[in-house]
Amino acid sequence: MRALIITALVAVSLVTPAAFAAEAMPVAQQNELVGKYCAVCHTDASRNGGLSLEHFDAASAAPSLAAMMLSKLTSGVALETVRAAATDPDAAALLAQKMKRGAMGAAGLPIPDQATVDAFVSAFASQAAAGEWHASASNQVTTASIAGEAPSAENPGEASIYRLVISCNAATGQGDMQLAWAPMPQRGTLLAATDGKPPLRFEVDGTETMGNGNPVTSGPAAVHLYKAISIPLPAQTLAFSNLFPYQTVAFPFDAMAPSTRQAFAACLAD
Repeated sequence: MRALIITALVAVSLVTPAAFAAEAMPVAQQNELVGKYCAVCHTDASRNGGLSLEHFDAASAAPSLAAMMLSKLTSGVALETVRAAATDPDAAALLAQKMKRGAMGAAGLPIPDQATVDAFVSAFASQAAAGEWHASASNQVTTASIAGEAPSAENPGEASIYRLVISCNAATGQGDMQLAWAPMPQRGTLLAATDGKPPLRFEVDGTETMGNGNPVTSGPAAVHLYKAISIPLPAQTLAFSNLFPYQTVAFPFDAMAPSTRQAFAACLAD
């Protein structure tokens, strides 16, 4: 599998297991760092990577979002490897090497001291999860999200993260289904197959521009699927492939809570 990287270069010293096993970073400090280093690019207006971080709150962030942000911070280190860095020198060395290309420097600001960076990454590693649905409801809008990893066959300890977010506004009957991926943007043909049926094709194209005014542009890192190609709500699985070579990720819709699925009935066709 092709190695995935992002282009923001950051000078980060070697992460040692002892340093990475820092005390938990307070939620308020996590929010401050996200606001300073992440939300300047992931704004309500630009929504790079399919998300805005202007209103991020670590206290209520979905595990799938933490997994996506961790992938961007570490330039594609697998979740298990990030967690192993607290005790495994090899995992710590890979993490340090990959974080030299991580997203913390994308805002163009001086990065924090090493202990703060270590604690920041550790906090996201403790909150992140893949393969699990997380649902929430507010003001008649139900949202469910899940992350899935696609491990690299060529680079042990590395993986791409895909995040699927589904929403339904019961008041308006409007729904959406968005797929995002990290750590690398991409253009190409995405295949989406529901319940093992022949896949639907979607051309991923366009550009994303840095929300902080930086002139750097890239390919997209998210697509809105339901509005674009009317993917129905799967009964069992929804699998995506072809966008990156040799990568397929499948999301288990049969593991979604019945109450969550019922909440989507007003917006998304079964």
